Amino acid sequence: MIHKRYTEKSYDFFSRMLLICTALLTAFSIISSIIVGHLSSQYEQTLYLKSYDLAAVNLLEAFGNRFADFNILAGKFLSDGQCDPRLCDLLETPSYEEIPAETRNYCTRLLAGICREDRYLQGFLILSSKREKLYYYTESRSYLFHTDPPEFQTPVPFSGSLLDLETVRLLVSACDSDSTGHNDFYGMAATLYRSPAAPLGYLIPLYSTSEYTDILSNYNLEEQSAFLITDDEGKLFFHSNPSLTPDLSSCYTGTFHNSKYGFNVTYYTKKLGLPLSPVTCMIILFAVLVTLFSFSLYYITYYLSRRNVYRILDGMKRFSLNDLTYRIEKPSGHNEFTQIIDSFNIMCEELQRNVERSYVYELQQKKSELYALQTSINPHFLYNTLEIIRAQILNLKQSDASQMILLLSKIYRNQINSSMFITLGQEVELCENLMILYQYRFQNFEYEFDMDGQVSRFALPKNTLQPLIENYFVHGIVTERQDNLFFLSIKSSHCQERLYIHLTLGNNGHPISEERIQMLEEKLQSGPYTKEDTVGFALTNVNSRMRIVFQEDYHMQISSGKNGMQFQIELRFPAMTAEQLKEPFS
Repeated sequence: MIHKRYTEKSYDFFSRMLLICTALLTAFSIISSIIVGHLSSQYEQTLYLKSYDLAAVNLLEAFGNRFADFNILAGKFLSDGQCDPRLCDLLETPSYEEIPAETRNYCTRLLAGICREDRYLQGFLILSSKREKLYYYTESRSYLFHTDPPEFQTPVPFSGSLLDLETVRLLVSACDSDSTGHNDFYGMAATLYRSPAAPLGYLIPLYSTSEYTDILSNYNLEEQSAFLITDDEGKLFFHSNPSLTPDLSSCYTGTFHNSKYGFNVTYYTKKLGLPLSPVTCMIILFAVLVTLFSFSLYYITYYLSRRNVYRILDGMKRFSLNDLTYRIEKPSGHNEFTQIIDSFNIMCEELQRNVERSYVYELQQKKSELYALQTSINPHFLYNTLEIIRAQILNLKQSDASQMILLLSKIYRNQINSSMFITLGQEVELCENLMILYQYRFQNFEYEFDMDGQVSRFALPKNTLQPLIENYFVHGIVTERQDNLFFLSIKSSHCQERLYIHLTLGNNGHPISEERIQMLEEKLQSGPYTKEDTVGFALTNVNSRMRIVFQEDYHMQISSGKNGMQFQIELRFPAMTAEQLKEPFS
């Protein structure tokens, strides 16, 4: 039971608490690193997106300036509070061929001069709403091209309407087939009129989106990013990366609004494009190092403490298994384990001295008690035997007297033998000598001895059965009967993988009452010397000797009226050799 208690891992409380503390420290460092890393990532994200925000603000400002400058541009086509007359003539002439060359040349020079003042102004569209004509001018062609306008949403007069990329591409494509695929122009519509009550058409300057591309080129931006300029209705005027299809769930995005002119600048950039900053990398590295350090410290502490704990537990186990000379080896250093080991070794030394003193005293007591019990042969048996021998001699039966003296000498030679234990075979032989002596005194009884041959080598304290046999001739035999019977049976059996001896003595003599059995059982519990009377002395003598030798593995039972017998005694004890029995007393 002790060994089982020490081998169970019920002593890992210290290790579990150390592991919990290490896990809490690791969790705290990881959670702290995650929080700090998240804040650092947010800060790095802010720094990373700062250039995008600045670029978007510059786009917002540049596009707003186009609105502010448009009024100045429109004023260049006014004369005395109304539109330039020659532009009005151009819009009112039924056909292009009817326009005088002087008017065409004037309009071309006017438009060319305005384009030269702004490098991002690439041309003009002039739309005649009255004659449904569309004129197109670019610096590369230096002349007016005319065609029928395609279907599109006509600008609102006097509103300074914006024309998105799609509308401008549609109008330019109608005038110039070589411009197919170009979508980098947007426009603003200025109303042309002689009288505000009758608008003649619209002058649409064509602005290149390269202005905003040039602005973006001043910033270090990722390729997987895009900037868009749209109005409140979602019309697109600029897209820096048309091939990019933004996914809002995987992109950083930002929007800036111009409430005065009603347009927005929006940017998108892939989240994968955000590199890990040195600060974030240092935080991740710090969390990993703290985790490794915590578990390394736990392992070292666990290993050292567990080694000392096992050393102490092993010492306690060996000491509990009666290894009283064992001492725990003292580890190097001076700590709590060293103090525990020192105290344990001191305790073991004191306990060993006390145990040795108590053990030697108890052993001497047991030897003395066992010797006293073994030598307590009933003197009446000796007196009666000598009286019978004297009678045999008087009756000139020298042979019988000689045989009785020989048997008596064998019995007393065994009595003075120094050995405390003999085999069952030797004990049964002495009992038979005793029975033969009693046959000279009582001629009206028979005896039966039944012993398994394989149990004769096992031992028991000497003179164990003689008191029980003498007890029969004192209390059990019926002198008036001729069929008195005494039997002795010695068998063996296995119980819980151990061999036991079952020794049974019985007779058919005087019956014994239940009250007498109860009194004898009480006497067996109290011992042979607790009372001055001699009631049950033989039984308690045998019981005490067997109890001293076999401890709790020995059992005696008294019964009556079993198997035709009037009195029966059963003894059960472990099958052990004489050497095994001597070992505790050596």
